[in-house]
Amino acid sequence: MENSVHHQAIWRALTTVNAPLPLPIDAETLLSCLRLENRDRVWRPHVRAFFREVGLNIIVDLVLEGAVDFDSLAQALRFWDADEDGENARWIREMAAVPMAEVDGSDAAGLRLRHA
Repeated sequence: MENSVHHQAIWRALTTVNAPLPLPIDAETLLSCLRLENRDRVWRPHVRAFFREVGLNIIVDLVLEGAVDFDSLAQALRFWDADEDGENARWIREMAAVPMAEVDGSDAAGLRLRHA
């Protein structure tokens, strides 16, 4: 994935995630936790806040901007023990299970189906 900290959605997510917590997390660290590149448990409250509090519209924007994908989010739900029955968790699991079209090239002719 490209340098995702330049995407707008991560900054909107951070305002929600950092609001109630004494130790702020930065964009790069949050994204690395969502991709399971960073598994430092000190960030668990932040990741759980992401899954509980961030609006679905922001999560969708993160995926559409290429910052993270639904498969990674579903894996992060399990790893960070955030696999709850909340609306966001259910929706992410459903989206990860559905084959999605991926762009392979610069136009719609380059679409191919991702197998779940």
